[in-house]
Amino acid sequence: MNFIQFITTRKFVKHFLLSVLITIVLAWIILMILKQYTRHGETVTVPKITGLTLAQAQELESSDDFNYVVVDSVFDLTKKGGTITMQDPLPNSIVKPGRIIYISVVATVPEKVKMPDLVDLSIRQAKALLETYGLRLGNVSMIPDIAKNMVLRMSHNGSSISPGTSISKGSTIDLVVGLGTGSGAFQIPFLIGKTRAEAQVELQQLGLLVGDEKFIDGDSLDARVYQQNPAYVYGLTVRSSSAISLTYRSSESFDFDTYIKQLVIDTIQNDSASIDY
Repeated sequence: MNFIQFITTRKFVKHFLLSVLITIVLAWIILMILKQYTRHGETVTVPKITGLTLAQAQELESSDDFNYVVVDSVFDLTKKGGTITMQDPLPNSIVKPGRIIYISVVATVPEKVKMPDLVDLSIRQAKALLETYGLRLGNVSMIPDIAKNMVLRMSHNGSSISPGTSISKGSTIDLVVGLGTGSGAFQIPFLIGKTRAEAQVELQQLGLLVGDEKFIDGDSLDARVYQQNPAYVYGLTVRSSSAISLTYRSSESFDFDTYIKQLVIDTIQNDSASIDY
């Protein structure tokens, strides 16, 4: 029996048709499974979730059609922590149900950076360097000093800050800058009887620093300066950026008026004295 005769036999034709039928049935079953698995023909529209928190996005009516995956977190002072800043796919995209939406959120805790050294830089250079570190320029105070337009001191939240100090990104840094006038020497101010805030403002205006602080009666709201070091002497000067240490007492438990009168009487008038610190 040759090949032609074999393929025309009833037995061969029967098995051939059976195999074709089985193939068609298997193909149909596979296509139905794939259609069900891939949701062929089903589409949903991606909602806009930027500006929402992840919890708010998951509460949307369409949230069951998507899976959210956080791929990045960035710190941004202009946005609320935990809110979504980026999504992929973009809003109004047509996708299949069950699609993963990749999102970036605003970090709730700012990252830390090292405080750069701004002393002896110009205001423009200092501002540019602060922005490089993710910091912001705050108040700029000008005081008499021969270093014109040069940074003399840096502070954060009212306290002096040293280069290399760990600080939160986005923090505001205040600067004290020289006016380019004067010798940089200042008369020691008479601070006895002033409140802590008044003493700090006066020292800042003169280009001086607050040194060690001590509270004899505790850190009370009515505390006033009881002693200062160096002490006030008429004509006695210190250089710019010198520190004045202060001791406080409560005005409720101490008679500052009598105490100040005694100090004024005992003050040595010496217009030629000077001291460097």
